[in-house]
Formats: sequence, structure tokens, C-alpha cells
Amino acid sequence: MKRALSAALLTLAASFTAVAQETPAGQPPPPQRQGAAEQRGARREMRRMRGMRMLMRARRHEHARALRELNLSTQQIERMRTLRQGAFESTRQQREELRGLLGARRQAGGALTEAQRARAKQLREEMHAARLRTRDEVLAALNADQRTRLEQLKAEHKARRGQLRERREQLRQRREELRQRRQQQ
Repeated sequence: MKRALSAALLTLAASFTAVAQETPAGQPPPPQRQGAAEQRGARREMRRMRGMRMLMRARRHEHARALRELNLSTQQIERMRTLRQGAFESTRQQREELRGLLGARRQAGGALTEAQRARAKQLREEMHAARLRTRDEVLAALNADQRTRLEQLKAEHKARRGQLRERREQLRQRREELRQRRQQQ
């Protein structure tokens, strides 16, 4: 008796779940899940963006570490701060105009007129010249010992970048070898 009752209850529960999973006639079916290729593409893009953020953060930390190692005086720190703020304010108009041109390019589907391209190039050159002027002024604020230490730090950083580049190339080669092995199997 108990077995028959249990079997009837299980059958009844299974029929309720089957009916609950059916979509009513007036409602659209649930949206389809993304395909595997789209999911891989989205994950790849997220990893790329995360990597870019990490690189930017690392670059900021590297600059801060270099400044700490130079043992700057409070006067030098204040001078550099005012130089950076002045450069930022002096290029504000160029940055805003360039941002507007890039927004126009985005709205136009990736195309700018010849005049707009020329103006964007001119703005970039002006901003580059301003960066170089600021860099020269910052270097002028350093004493001779600090300049030599800065050159040493730059050389060390360049050597580390070279090592990382070599390591990255080795990893790419290994990945390519693994892909080729998988394709052969």
C-alpha cells in the first residue's frame, strides 16, 4: 500500500514538473544562450581589458617607486606637481577637441573627413610637444645625482621589459606547438 501510494505521488510530482516547464501559448520562448564562440570571444575581451588595467596600474606603481627612489625634496615634489598640473591645464582644450573628433568618428562609423584627420594629427602633435616640454622641465628640476639614478632606473626597467618580452614569446611558441599537436591528433 505504501509503495503504491509513493509511486502515485512520484508520478504526480513528475507530471507537475513537466507541465511547469512548458511555456504557455501566449508567451515567447526563453532567450537562447550564447554560442560557445561568442562566449569565448567575450571572455577573451574581458581578459584583454583586465590585462590593460593591470598594466596601467603597474605603470603607475613603477613611476611612484621611481620617484621614491630619487629621494626628492619637498620643494622638488611641489615643483613637479605644479608642472604636471600646469601641463594638464594647458592641454585641456586640445584634449577636449580631440575627444570630440574621436566621438564624431565613432558616430560616423569610423570615418573622418580629411580636414578632421589633419586637425586630429595636429592636436596629437601639440599634446606630444607639451609632454616633451613638461618632461624637460621636470628633468631640469632634478640635480645631477638624481638624473643619473633616474637613468639607472630606466635601464633596469628596459632590461626587465626585454626579459618579459622574451618570456612572452616563449609562451606563445609553446601555445602554438600545443595547438599543432592537438590538430595532428
